[in-house]
Order: sequence, then structure tokens, then C-alpha cells
Amino acid sequence: MLPLWSLLLVVTAGPASTLPQAPGGVSLDRPCSFVTADEMSSLLGTKVTSATDEHFRCTYVVGNGWLETKLLDVSLKNTRDIYDYDKAHGKPVPGVGDQAYVFGAALVAKVGDVVVDVDGNNLPHPPDDAKLEAIATKIVKRIP
Repeated sequence: MLPLWSLLLVVTAGPASTLPQAPGGVSLDRPCSFVTADEMSSLLGTKVTSATDEHFRCTYVVGNGWLETKLLDVSLKNTRDIYDYDKAHGKPVPGVGDQAYVFGAALVAKVGDVVVDVDGNNLPHPPDDAKLEAIATKIVKRIP
């Protein structure tokens, strides 16, 4: 079995007809499929007006701000820097992925060879820890 990150690389490079599909309509080539705009509205308690897939990132627009969710390759230095910084400065969040940490209005969770990053720093009213955890948990549970 290929590691998840290998599947993500295949997804971004391969034609749409060969993309692996996960149960429940989740597709690695569409990061917003891990949490739809309606689901995100419910999780945040405020209306998400749009959700845009940007390769490894989904941007959810809320009022004059946005929240991003990302699936990142843990083998990349930039990913490790983000994860290590949040780990060193944040607080542990048990039960989300292999290891998770919340720092400010962001939560990072390591799941095998992938880091899930939920960043609400650009929202007019950043989400609290419970909302960040709920968003990250939904994504982690849907990773094939």
C-alpha cells in the first residue's frame, strides 16, 4: 500500500479518470471534499460563503476573512517547521491523529506521513480550541 502522501502526489499529477476515491465522496484531488462548506459552516457556527480547492489547501471564506485547511507532506522541511513550531509552542490535543497541537487559532495534527493544518488566524473571529479540534477530527477521520 502506498503512503497517503504518495497518493496525494499521484492525484495532483494524474488525469481525473485515474484518481483514487475514498468512501463518502472524499477525494484527494479536492481538499474541500474533506469538509464541505456546509459542514464547515456548522462546525464554525457561522456561514461559509465559499470553499475553494487549491491543490493541497482548501480556503473557506467567512465574511471578510478565511480559514484554511491543508494536507502537507511531513517529509518536507517547511511542513516539519510548521509542525515543530506548533508542537514547541502549543499545547497537545489528545485523540486527534497520531499527535496534534493547538497554537493560537491553528491546529496541526500528524497522521502517518501527513500533517493536517487547520488555520483560523485570518477569520474575523478566530475559532476556539474546541472548534479547531472538531474540524481537524473530521478531516483526520476521512483520510483514506
